[in-house]
Amino acid sequence: DRLVDSPGYAEYFANKWSAVLRNKRRGQNDIPYTFRFHAWIRDSLAQNLPYDQFVRSVITATGDVQTHPPVAWYREVSTASEQMEDTGQLFLGTRLGCAKCHHHPFERWSQQDYYQFEAFFSQVGLKSSRFNPQANMPDMVFLKGNAPTANNPRSKEPVKAAGLGGPLLDIESYEDARHRLVDWMVAPDNPFFAKTLVNRYWKHFFGRGIVDPEDDLRVTNPPSNPELLDALAEHFRQKQFDLKDLVRTICKSNLYQLSSEPTEFNASDRQNFSSFYQRRLNAEVLYDAINSVVGLPANFGGVPQGMTAVQLPDNGFNNYFLQVFGKPASESACECERSPEANLAQSLHLLNSGDIQNRLQNGQGIAAELARDMERSDDDKANTLYRRAFARNPNDEEFQLIRNHVASATNKQQAWEDILWAIINAKEFQFVR
Repeated sequence: DRLVDSPGYAEYFANKWSAVLRNKRRGQNDIPYTFRFHAWIRDSLAQNLPYDQFVRSVITATGDVQTHPPVAWYREVSTASEQMEDTGQLFLGTRLGCAKCHHHPFERWSQQDYYQFEAFFSQVGLKSSRFNPQANMPDMVFLKGNAPTANNPRSKEPVKAAGLGGPLLDIESYEDARHRLVDWMVAPDNPFFAKTLVNRYWKHFFGRGIVDPEDDLRVTNPPSNPELLDALAEHFRQKQFDLKDLVRTICKSNLYQLSSEPTEFNASDRQNFSSFYQRRLNAEVLYDAINSVVGLPANFGGVPQGMTAVQLPDNGFNNYFLQVFGKPASESACECERSPEANLAQSLHLLNSGDIQNRLQNGQGIAAELARDMERSDDDKANTLYRRAFARNPNDEEFQLIRNHVASATNKQQAWEDILWAIINAKEFQFVR
C-alpha cells in the first residue's frame, strides 16, 4: 500500500503508458506537448483516476494541447484508421490492421467491421492552434460536424458506426461519436475492455500475459487460464476500474510471491506460471538502479539534474544505454517495441563501456567515498553496497572474497570499483527474481 501510494508508482506507470500512447518528441517544438501529456498521465495515475475515465479522456480529447493534454495522442495517430487501430490494439486487445484490406478466413473481424469501427473517428478534425500556428504537426482537435460514417472501399457504400460485434448506431451529426464508442467499451458486458487491461498488467508483473501477446485477444490465441482472466476482469469491473487496487491484487497474490527457482517438475514451464519467471529489468529501471548503486545522479540535458530515467517525459532523452537496453521509441501502441531479451551488446556495455567505467571511477561516487572512509570496517562497507544493490547483506563466501580483495589492493578506490563492477554485472542485480 505504501509503494502504490508513493510518487514512484505514478512515475513508473506513467513511463509505461507514455510509451504506448505514443508520447513522442520529433523536434524541440514538441516539448510543450509531450511534457504536458506525460504530466497529465502521471497525475492521473497518482490521483488513481478510474481506468474507464482515463481512456475516455484520451479517446474523446478535444481542444488544444495547452488546456487538454490528451489531445497530444492525436498528433501521432492523425487519421481515422490510425485512431481506430490504436484504440483496438491498446484498449481492446484486438489487432484490426489486417481487416482493412481483407477478411481473414480464420479470424472474426471483417472489412465491414473495420470500417464500422473507424466511423467513430470520422468526425475528428486536426489543425494547428493559435498557440502554435507554425507547428509542424497539428495540436488541436475539433469536430467537423458530419454524421459519423466511413466508406468501405469494397462495397463503395458508407457504413454507420458500430462497436466490434455490436449493433449499428444512429448517431446525429451534433453528437460526438467517440463518447458513444467509449460507452460501448466500458459497458459491463463488453468482452474486451476489462480483460485487455488486466491481461496487460498481468504481463507487466509476470513477463507473460494470460493471453500472449497481451494485445492479441482472439479465438485462435486463447488464454492459458480463461477462468483466471475472467475472474480478474470481473474484479476490476466490480472495483470501478481501480488501477491501484488491481496492482495490489496481483502483487499480494500467492502466485506473485512464488520462488523464481523452478523444481525438477516445472523447469520447462513457460506458460502456466508454476514459478515466478525471471526477467531482466527494463532499460530505465536498470539505468536508475546503476546510478543509485554507484552513488551518482543521472544527468539528462534539458531537465533538472537528478531526474531519473523513469521520470523522463518522452523519448527525446534516449541515451545510448537506454537504446541498447530496449527503451521503446514510442512509434506504436505495441509493447513489443520494448525488447525484454538480453543480448551481447548489453553485456559488453556493462562489462567495459566508457560510460560505466566513468561512473564507477567518479570521485564523487560511492567507491571513492568508501575508500576515503577510515572509520568503518570493510564488512560494514560491504553491507552498505549489498543492501543498496540486493537488499541483503553478503553471505559468508561473498564477505570473504570482498575482504581478501580489499586487503590485497594497494589502491582501495580501485578495489571498491571492482566490487561495484561485479555487482552491477551480476544476474541478481539485473533481473527481477
